[in-house]
Amino acid sequence: MKKLVLYGLIFSVLINIFQFMYSSKKFQFDEERATKFRTKINDSLTKIIAEKEEGDYFSLAHNDKAIDYLEAYDVNKLMPFVKEKLMDLNSNPAGNKLIPYDGMVINKVRFLNHRWIIADFTGQTGWGEIIIKYFMEKDGSVTFETAETLLYPQN
Repeated sequence: MKKLVLYGLIFSVLINIFQFMYSSKKFQFDEERATKFRTKINDSLTKIIAEKEEGDYFSLAHNDKAIDYLEAYDVNKLMPFVKEKLMDLNSNPAGNKLIPYDGMVINKVRFLNHRWIIADFTGQTGWGEIIIKYFMEKDGSVTFETAETLLYPQN
């Protein structure tokens, strides 16, 4: 009986040692893995932030000189106003008059600065991009002028 208790005690000590070693190694492995993932996530976020800042370089919202030029306007209210006026031109059944191709309408708009807008347009015959000059008039209205268009070839 004493031998059985001694074997049981030795067995339980060995099981506890094994469990302790396994748990400590598993914890260390999980911690290293978590650190590696945190590093990857931080690197990815840093890259995404850098790409966003690069893309925002040509943006009215981030261009202090262009904002200063439009000092008489609140840029955060001006951009939606100008965009709305530009999108209103899409209501023509023949398409937006700024686009020299029939039946095309503007979909997306990005303000580059206090003078230029780049926009994406589509229609039944294809799609493309357009650079538009916009001018704020003294009476508060806005006028548009097409600077350049690009129509992508259909496949």
